[in-house]
Amino acid sequence: MAKKKKKYLIKLNNKIRNYFNGLPFDEGVATLDTDKLIELVMLLELDLDSHEKEDMVRALRRVWSEEGAGTRELIVSYLTQNHKAVHRSRRSAPLDKVEKILQILDETEHSREEENQILDAFINVRNAKITPDKVVGKLHYLRMKGRLTALERSLDVEFNSLNEMEFYHSFIFKLKAFDFNKLLQCTTSPLPLDEMWEMSDEKILERLKEIKEETIAKRTQEIEQFFTSIREQEHPYLNEEQMAEALKRMPPERELYHAPLPLSLIEGLLHGISEKYEVFESTDHIIIEKEKFHDLFGTTLFYNTSVSYEKPFLYSLIWRGAQLPVKEDLNRVNDDLLAHFKVAIGDLLEEMKVMSTKLSIEKEVLHEFIVRFIEPQVRSSHTLKFKEKSRRRVLFHFAEYIKPLLEKQKREELLAKTIRDFKNLFPLARELKRKIVFHVGPTNSGKTYAALQELKEATTGYYLAPLRLLALEGYENLKKEGVHVSLVTGEEEIIDEESTHISSTIEMMNSSVDVDVCVIDEIQMISDRDRGWAWANALIGAPAKKVILTGSVNALHAVEALCEYLGEELEVIHFERKNELAMMKHPVSMKKIEPQTAVVAFSRREVLSLKQQLSERYSVSVVYGNLSPEVRREEARRFREGESQILVSTDAIAMGLNLPIKTLLFAKDNKFDGLRRRELLPTEVQQIAGRAGRYGFEEKGYVGALDTAALDTVSKAFHAPLADIELPVSVMASLEHVMLIGEILETENITTILGFFADNMEFDGPFMAANIDSMLEIAAIVDEYDLDLKTRFYLSCAPASISSPYIESVFHRYIKQIEAGKKVRYIPPRDLPKFAQTNDMLLNAEDRVREISLYLWLSFKFPDMFEDTEKAIQARVRLNNYIENSLRQGHFTKQCRKCGKVLDFSYRFSICDSCHAQGKRGSSSHSHRGGYRGRRKR
Repeated sequence: MAKKKKKYLIKLNNKIRNYFNGLPFDEGVATLDTDKLIELVMLLELDLDSHEKEDMVRALRRVWSEEGAGTRELIVSYLTQNHKAVHRSRRSAPLDKVEKILQILDETEHSREEENQILDAFINVRNAKITPDKVVGKLHYLRMKGRLTALERSLDVEFNSLNEMEFYHSFIFKLKAFDFNKLLQCTTSPLPLDEMWEMSDEKILERLKEIKEETIAKRTQEIEQFFTSIREQEHPYLNEEQMAEALKRMPPERELYHAPLPLSLIEGLLHGISEKYEVFESTDHIIIEKEKFHDLFGTTLFYNTSVSYEKPFLYSLIWRGAQLPVKEDLNRVNDDLLAHFKVAIGDLLEEMKVMSTKLSIEKEVLHEFIVRFIEPQVRSSHTLKFKEKSRRRVLFHFAEYIKPLLEKQKREELLAKTIRDFKNLFPLARELKRKIVFHVGPTNSGKTYAALQELKEATTGYYLAPLRLLALEGYENLKKEGVHVSLVTGEEEIIDEESTHISSTIEMMNSSVDVDVCVIDEIQMISDRDRGWAWANALIGAPAKKVILTGSVNALHAVEALCEYLGEELEVIHFERKNELAMMKHPVSMKKIEPQTAVVAFSRREVLSLKQQLSERYSVSVVYGNLSPEVRREEARRFREGESQILVSTDAIAMGLNLPIKTLLFAKDNKFDGLRRRELLPTEVQQIAGRAGRYGFEEKGYVGALDTAALDTVSKAFHAPLADIELPVSVMASLEHVMLIGEILETENITTILGFFADNMEFDGPFMAANIDSMLEIAAIVDEYDLDLKTRFYLSCAPASISSPYIESVFHRYIKQIEAGKKVRYIPPRDLPKFAQTNDMLLNAEDRVREISLYLWLSFKFPDMFEDTEKAIQARVRLNNYIENSLRQGHFTKQCRKCGKVLDFSYRFSICDSCHAQGKRGSSSHSHRGGYRGRRKR
């Protein structure tokens, strides 16, 4: 019975394909006119809110897909004129193919020749697919093709696929001593052929002749300009005989400045720059090579450096008499080669030092191992490249040299197996048999709103936010809904003794108290190089019966793999963006930016530079990572409430700020990510761009850029599919890890312990040790002091940005007090002016706010020592008001830290060119007094 039903459905599908000329129902139904669609909807008695074509098509597709064979038979019967409610005329026998074509042609004037051409064209087409539209369209095409062919013969031209005329014409080439004719290819601008077909053949021919003559005149003018430029003064490279010979041999299709020149001539020119150049020729390029040398630990390495130029580019430089950039390019390439080589050697040296950390090996021994294997490789290949094979050989032989460490390495391997099952570090989460729900969707799709609504209805719950600003927003929203809620971040706690819910930053997750629902926001952050471990901990260890994740689709693969590893149920709910987001086709000038626009840059310096420029025309709000959440929130409020027209922001805008942004413009298409400068990734572009056209504020959002290059890059990334987050995900060393590693390595040096965790830890499941470079930098400071291992670990986790000299000095002061067992006092700033007048004043205020964040964070870890929390919080309010006033004023400047000269914010350095030059002269005059400055060893 099932087989008969399936066979009948196939029959109905075939009938509908025949009706729609081979299209399936889902595609064919969209080709029906509105009247036919309305009749079908009425026949099937569908209840629709509107009879817009799009709604009817969607409803009919759903019916065809979900209803049974009876409904499909009714649709097919109606469309093919077999439905009983439709009048059925007696059908005559079907026409054969030729009769059908001739019958269609009877309705249109045509010649005998055209009739034969039409019959030939449809000879292999199925009868059912021959329609009047296709026949008439083919007839129109044949006539148009005939006219084109006639025009080509009359004008002695060819029409290309771009509707341009191409033809050859002889031009006179005049030099002082040479005079000859040269056949060149000419190409017109694209022709408006669609408009011309309305004209008679005579008028078309007349117009095309005019265009041809105009093109010849333009080409003649180009030739005259070319000869004028090379005759203006004596050519630095070519004499007239060489010019004439090259131009005579030039292919007609080439540009004049791309006229090929013989290799012998180019060699002569280059040898005039340096006799050491070797010149080679490939099909499309000229390659220039020169021998260089480099001193590697006292051994001289000789190698070749080369640059390659496309032939047309090099020919053009020579014809124009421009200076050849070979010397500069070779030096640049050589600098890059040396830089990469030195980095590779430096990395190898560091690897060898790490391998021999416990040994007293002189540096000359390390150098000898490297030279022994690198020098023969460079000598034989004549290239300054450090091959992976050579690196492995050096490390292998060095490992043989330090074999006495093997026994200790075995003990360390035992450690890696002791705590490798990461999921069991969260026993409460494992007991709950959790259900994971993933709200997948782009920005502005309502995924987070839906999750928070479910959290609000839960008896108990957690909201884990990626930012303190979002944690505060979640806390306020829950409180507004009458939910008893507490706020917990690294800097503050607002505790409600009756609270059933907690809103916190993700790093502050409590894995020891179970709840009904936990919302983990922005789960795609699990791939973040520095903070991804916190999302991994939350996904694996959140103690909730139901865990709701929100994030973008590129995290789906990773979430599925992690849930499979955990053996926990996963439900995926997809969300679509609520309003349209469109890419702009042209860049926007800074003079024509409209209100409700956000401009995104990728550094504090770039943001303040843009503010400085835009403040001349607009009122501007500013948001960047160095600002405290309170200031960011206030700046966002000003923009939201119309007090400022433009928002200039870093990518801090990508999360946590819901703003009425109509247009979002990228100031740049690249950023420095902590390791290197690179183009923006699709996931970054789409996350940031999604802030435009916020639902409830704007019906449609627009995304663009300030220049063409940035617009091209952003547009490609905007439309690119998001690459799946790759496993493994990173996990952070816990206190348990640190204590156990310290015990086995028999050390309390936190740098050694964390370094071992990063380099050696292995886990069951899709995990790897997190990147802890910044944590290791802080640990190096902590290890200078006499502290117990638990205290060292907590201090190494502190938010102490040691890129700031001020924060580093404050951190040292705090640790000294902890080492001495004394209370750590907070020292508030003195009276502040109304606003900052220089960049240094503003930067200092931002550092003072970060100092308060550090103090408050430490107060939770060491409450008996850091007691001035109220004083710190009051100072933070003053500093935030001061920074906010400064940003509103927009009058502060960037000054040279030596002479006080006013600098533009876009200027990269903290001292002016003049002071820098004086400093270089002073250092060179005292270079013989070499010395070393370092931190006191403890």
